[in-house]
Amino acid sequence: MDHSLDNYVTADFLLSDEFVGHQLEPTPETAQLWDAWLAGNPPNLAEWNRAVYLLESIRQGLSEYAENIISDEAIEALLARIRETNRRQHAPMHRIGYSRWVAAAVLLFLSGLLAYWWLSRPGSQTYYATRVGEVHGAYTERANQSKAVETIVLPDSSIVKLAPGSRISFKPSFDAAAREVYLSGEADFKVMRDVRKPFLVYANEVVTRVLGTQFTVRAFDAEAKVLVNVSSGQVSVSKDNGVVEKGKSRSASGLLLLPNQQAVFSRQAEEFSKSIVPEPKVIGTTRQVPSFEYDAVPVSEVIRDVEEAYGISILYNKEQLKNCELSASLKTETFEEKLRVICTTINADYQKLDGQVVIHGGECR
Repeated sequence: MDHSLDNYVTADFLLSDEFVGHQLEPTPETAQLWDAWLAGNPPNLAEWNRAVYLLESIRQGLSEYAENIISDEAIEALLARIRETNRRQHAPMHRIGYSRWVAAAVLLFLSGLLAYWWLSRPGSQTYYATRVGEVHGAYTERANQSKAVETIVLPDSSIVKLAPGSRISFKPSFDAAAREVYLSGEADFKVMRDVRKPFLVYANEVVTRVLGTQFTVRAFDAEAKVLVNVSSGQVSVSKDNGVVEKGKSRSASGLLLLPNQQAVFSRQAEEFSKSIVPEPKVIGTTRQVPSFEYDAVPVSEVIRDVEEAYGISILYNKEQLKNCELSASLKTETFEEKLRVICTTINADYQKLDGQVVIHGGECR
């Protein structure tokens, strides 16, 4: 992989054919090249992560996120390339019988308009039971009826830690185009990477598609919300629109989650919200994590260290704070405490918005 990539900023990645091509249509060859570059701990990893986030945002129809990074013409070019990729990848679906189509339509209608009713009604048909009932052929079901977390190894060697009171279903062998898992309850997933077969978790109207490695899904039948929490890698979440008729597209609206981000899906309102997890953890290895010891260091460098250590974007006015410095030890502070020290030093405040941190105001004392 070309080491000149170490100098790329977010816009450079978004305008790179190699980067966009790999994100839209990864192959084992491109995955090997990019994995090798990422394994070298490039200094601009935060820029790469932001480019991945913005490209996925554009693909999900949220192009306004990238408007301050690349031109409108570049965004239109990316949209055209995404549409062309979707056309190539589109696989025709078999037309289902009329009666089954009506049943699916009725189910979707009820789940949208009568969500609260069927959530609270004892003995009502659950999403999990409905989804598992649609599985063709034999499948394996594991239920955790104990009081301790149960570890399950899936056919592809992915590991699931199933919480008490939860159950999971999957095919005995992942021989289809995707590795599909159905969950009722809560589970932590550590997924083996396979760019040829995406890993999908169906849980209470939410589809979680794995682009990375480790995440948690909480989706109990009796709860009105679904929580997806990302520990490492990348995960996209979207509403499950069920079976669609041939010739019609499935809605792809949803969210891309990066480490230390979480999504909450309201089953009644059918809406997603994204936020930072309550207690963000450092995601780098010991060798990657900065010392967090500062003596008259520019605030921009401190913010960059925090961004890269936690994988969380921090937006601020770089011009306004370019002459600010910080002298402090942040070695033992939590993510939240680090932010408070930084903002106190520069006389600013901050808010967590859409899985990012925005620093408002600020001046050098």
